[in-house]
Amino acid sequence: VVGRDLAAHTQPVGVRHGVVEVQADDPAYGENLAWKERELVQRLAVVLGGWLVLTLATPAPVRVRDLQAGDCLYIHAADADTDSPTGRPAGSSTSAVAALYSQGAEKAPCDGSHSHEVILQTTLADTPGREYPGANALVARTRVACETAFAEYVGRPAGDSALELIVAVPPDASWTDGVRAAPCLVGDPNGQFLPRSVRGSGL
Repeated sequence: VVGRDLAAHTQPVGVRHGVVEVQADDPAYGENLAWKERELVQRLAVVLGGWLVLTLATPAPVRVRDLQAGDCLYIHAADADTDSPTGRPAGSSTSAVAALYSQGAEKAPCDGSHSHEVILQTTLADTPGREYPGANALVARTRVACETAFAEYVGRPAGDSALELIVAVPPDASWTDGVRAAPCLVGDPNGQFLPRSVRGSGL
């Protein structure tokens, strides 16, 4: 019904009262399934009979403070463009960082498509009550550690890499809430998905 390629990465996990719940093993295939929802519902209705609603099961988001080096992620950036063939399906780095702190991220298999990878998790040592120093000041504190981690993780310095180093730091609201996690991420500079892990890739 969904095609051989999509079927290899998705599976129905339940049918109850006309609702078909489907789980994808990779966020990119989940997005693909969501795009085809209307077509799939019509096909399933013919096969199974009656009226159906298709729902996509997604994993619980992981909070920024719980991320670890080596995690492969799918971050729902607000400016992600999955409709245009020339768009940025993973969105911009600025939007991805904002989404990471506001809603967390989904963990994705590292041998499949994902938007970002964590190369280092750092924790800023300031006390929760301290006034927000500003994003630029926080980035300056962690950039050297992120650049070192990037070279070790990817196998090439960030300045010579085809990949993008993203130094994520808490925005004002997260800082006020006591969040001090500041992960270093790697992504595609053109906002494309990473097809597999970039660890040791030398890209």
